Amino acid sequence: MWRSVLAFLLALLTALGSFIAGLLGAPADFDLPPAPRPALLYAADGTTQIATIRPPTRREPVAADKIPAVMREAIISAEDERFLEHSGVDVLATIRAVANDLRGGPQQGGSTLTQQYVKNVYVNDDLTLRRKVQEAGLAVRLEQRISKQQIITDYLNVLYLGNGTYGVQAASKYYFGVGIEDLALSRATGQRSRTLQIARASMLAGIAPAPSAYNPVRSFELARIRQQYTLNRMVVGGFISSEEASEAFGRGVTPVQFREPETPSAAPEFTDELATQLRATYGAEDGATADDPNAERKFYGSGLRVTSTLDMQLQTALAQALREVLPDADDPQAAAVAVQISTGDVKAMSTLRRIPARDATATLPARAAEQGYDQFNLATRSYRSTGSTLKPFTLAAALENGRTLEDRVSYTGCVTVPRPEETPDYRYCNAAGEGGGGGRVSLKQALARSINTVFVPLADEVGRDKVRSVALKAGFQTAPGIEDPFSIRPPSFGLGPTAEVSTLSLATSFATLMNGGVKREPRYFTEVREGGGGTDRGVVQPGAGAAQPGVRAMPQATADQVADAMSLVATSSGSAPAAAQPFTVYGKTGTTNDSTDARFVGCAKAPEDLCLSIWMGYEDINNCELVQGPCGGMLDVNGVEQVYGGTLPAQVFARTFDNLRAARAARAEAAPAADPSAPRVPAVPGAPAGPAGDSVTTDRDRTPRSAIGDPTDPTAPAPASEPPPPEPEPSQGDPGGALGAPDP
Repeated sequence: MWRSVLAFLLALLTALGSFIAGLLGAPADFDLPPAPRPALLYAADGTTQIATIRPPTRREPVAADKIPAVMREAIISAEDERFLEHSGVDVLATIRAVANDLRGGPQQGGSTLTQQYVKNVYVNDDLTLRRKVQEAGLAVRLEQRISKQQIITDYLNVLYLGNGTYGVQAASKYYFGVGIEDLALSRATGQRSRTLQIARASMLAGIAPAPSAYNPVRSFELARIRQQYTLNRMVVGGFISSEEASEAFGRGVTPVQFREPETPSAAPEFTDELATQLRATYGAEDGATADDPNAERKFYGSGLRVTSTLDMQLQTALAQALREVLPDADDPQAAAVAVQISTGDVKAMSTLRRIPARDATATLPARAAEQGYDQFNLATRSYRSTGSTLKPFTLAAALENGRTLEDRVSYTGCVTVPRPEETPDYRYCNAAGEGGGGGRVSLKQALARSINTVFVPLADEVGRDKVRSVALKAGFQTAPGIEDPFSIRPPSFGLGPTAEVSTLSLATSFATLMNGGVKREPRYFTEVREGGGGTDRGVVQPGAGAAQPGVRAMPQATADQVADAMSLVATSSGSAPAAAQPFTVYGKTGTTNDSTDARFVGCAKAPEDLCLSIWMGYEDINNCELVQGPCGGMLDVNGVEQVYGGTLPAQVFARTFDNLRAARAARAEAAPAADPSAPRVPAVPGAPAGPAGDSVTTDRDRTPRSAIGDPTDPTAPAPASEPPPPEPEPSQGDPGGALGAPDP
């Protein structure tokens, strides 16, 4: 017996201590917590808004005079009929709830509106006696500090009402399409009605005790039952008459599920990646992880104003170039990323998503359903073979091993690699075809022409593991979760079939070569401000978006020599003359067997300080039997018989800079007239001089590509005084099966 008494006394003392702690530990003020605010993302110029990241939940606090009296009356009737009488804790309701629990009856709530507000804002949801007593202590203290009117107003501003809506303002807009002050307004007639106002207020109040159960979107019938209960309690409380309750219940209040229209982003893929970076950065603070609810509250509670690295003119030019080169719905998919060489800043990112039509009788699920197709970023999450874009890194490994660019090597048109008797020999060729090609060539020219029969043995000579190490240090990122994603075992290793990387990481890797061998991690934002609103951009957060120090991936001499060799790729003696520009282009083509993937990476030290990585190919290449329409190898695409890295991908590169020059020229023409006494400097190397700071449109800018020797256009004249370009080659196989298939 004495043990029971002791246990009771201990429990009583604990409860009393928690109650006192609640009183003493009350906040100095009871201000309403700030509502979550969207993060505003700006382009690199700091003024052009590119996107808005809205909070997953909606809360819009409103002043007391905006909330109709009937809304207060409905919530009091449904949740706390003695709200106007108690002092924060309803002793009678608490005793009644405890007694009901002891009898084994249905669970009843004994918490007042004040206690519920305290629970929502100041304490957690732990179902413990200590928490309940602390909640009661805070409720009493709150009632001593502020008025009943303010308490119920604050409560209605934070109350969760389902479907991500907090507060009656957000809920009224979502369910009825009107603000809380317009509960009486009919959207259909424009007339106001007290009956409609009562109907809507009772529906909202009815949701409050259990938003998941009484959700009018998911279970309208249950929500109607709870609405009827609320109307009856409003009659008992004397707030409305029974006739008004009947009329209100008969008035239709089907939820409209209104949402604020999303502002379309000019760079959706870039915006998604930037949002991920920001959440990771802010989630890591204060010991929280990116998926921690506290991280979300911090992210949306700070009023972020973010200056990104995005160059809007380049972004527009790149997206336009992709659409111009691949305009049709059954064209290949594509991804393109531009990275600033000296900083690693991601300056543009665009993709073309084409969901392939599927056989209606197919039993395999669509990849779209498996991977969330609309959210799949081809530029950062799609890992496809590098093809011959691996070769500059093979050359880098060879140079580190003592080779020079001028070393001359012999090569043949095709090479056969013997293998064990039970396995067919592996055979690969150059694009000239079976038995074609051969001679002696320098390593510099071999890279420019992408000669397969030079680079496969060269990779073996320097060591495949060495080549792989150089590529990974430079920035290659292979697909996660795959065993041996960059295998060195196949004889075709030197042609890049096992190096499956993202388009972004290929841009980063080539930027390393162009940056003297120093690798820079991709960066998406340069400045973050918090607490801004309207025209106020907020307070700069020190260190947010600061560039990270580069990491040396290879000796500068090696990187510079590889860049020198790449300077011939976009010339008439290289594999991608279609990418030629008024400035020097450092690049490399890549094409996989049967043209299932085609890449071009082009870089410019001046005037742009950019590397632009472009990929194109069809989706679901391993399940072509399920796809209706083009799939697998890229054949006969917009007049191009077979797509290589030097054809359509190189054209995207060239079109991007054509579009960029045109946009800059248009802006220069729209700008105020330049001072004629200003010094005149060329906008690009070799271009006519113009006023300082202007971009000058050259004859090339005004001329269609087909008129300046585009090698993919059979009707186009070749450039004067230049020999016709060599036939481009795939890195794993040749057209029509003339080359050997890649090693399995």
